[in-house]
Amino acid sequence: MKQKEEELGFGTRTSGQKNRLINPDGSFNIDRKEKSAWTSLSFYHYLISISWLKFNLMVLSYYLFINFLFAIIYFSAGADGLNGLDSKTDSSHFWNAFFFSTQTITTIGYGKLSPANHIVNSIAAMEGLIGMLSFALITGILYGRFARPIARILFSKTALIAPFQDKTAFQFRIANKMRNSQIVDISARVIVAKYELENGKKIRKFRSLKLEIQNIIFFPMTWTVNHPIDEESPLWNMSKKDLEEQDCEFMILLSGFDDTFSQTVNKRFSYTYDEVVFNARFVSVFGLNDEGVTSQDLNKIDDYVLE
Repeated sequence: MKQKEEELGFGTRTSGQKNRLINPDGSFNIDRKEKSAWTSLSFYHYLISISWLKFNLMVLSYYLFINFLFAIIYFSAGADGLNGLDSKTDSSHFWNAFFFSTQTITTIGYGKLSPANHIVNSIAAMEGLIGMLSFALITGILYGRFARPIARILFSKTALIAPFQDKTAFQFRIANKMRNSQIVDISARVIVAKYELENGKKIRKFRSLKLEIQNIIFFPMTWTVNHPIDEESPLWNMSKKDLEEQDCEFMILLSGFDDTFSQTVNKRFSYTYDEVVFNARFVSVFGLNDEGVTSQDLNKIDDYVLE
C-alpha cells in the first residue's frame, strides 16, 4: 500500500544533509545566506525572542554605554559646565559627570549638580529626550516579551519503539512545563523523514505517522504519543540499523490553545535515529499523594526500562 507523503517545505534539496532538519529548540537547521544582512533583520523580533539573560545584558550594556557617552560629553564641556561640581581631579570630575548623566537620562535629578550654561543645558535636554524614547521602547519590548505566548512543552529525551497492544509502537512522552498555564485542545502531528530509493537515487521522503490519539481536550498530565507500527506504517519491519541507514528523523508539531493568553501556540521538536531506543517502555510517573489525589513526578519523564 502506498504510504502518504507529506510536504514540509524542505523539499528534496535537503537530501545531502547529514544533520537533523529541526533542532531540539524547534528552530530549523537551514543555513540562509541573504543578499544583504539588513533585508531580513528585524531587531524587534530579535529582542522579543532572545533569552532573558541576553536581553537583560543588552539593556544593561546600552544603559552603561549611553551614560559613559554623555559623561564624556559633559566632561569635555569643562569643569565650569556644571553647577555644584566640587571635583578636585579629572577622575572625580568624570564620575560626577557620569552620575549626573544617569540622573538626567532617568529624570531623577537629585539637584546637587545642574547645567551652568546653554551648551550643557542643550546636552542635558537631548539626553532627556533620548532617555524618554529609550525607556518607552524598552517598556514596549518588555510588554511584548511578557505578552508573547510560548508553549513550554517538556519532551522525553528519547523516543521508544515499545510493546503496544500486541504489536509495537513508536512513542514519546510530553508534559506541560507551566504549572499555572493550561493548554487545551492540543493536537500532535508526527512526520518521519527518511531516505528512500527513487530511480536509483536516495531521496529524502517525508511520511506521516498515524497516531493512536491525535488530539486531546485537556493537558493536565503527561501524554504518551503513540504511533502503532503495522503493515501500513512507514516503520514496518524497520530495525535500529535501518533507521540509521535511512537517516530517520521524527519531526513533531504540537498545536494547542493557551487559555491564559487566549491564543493558539505551537511547538516543534524532533528525534533523530540515535535518540530512539528499541525494546523499552517508559516508567510510570503517576502515583497518589497522602490526600489520595493523583500525582505525577516529571523528574521521571525520561526514565525507561529495557524489555
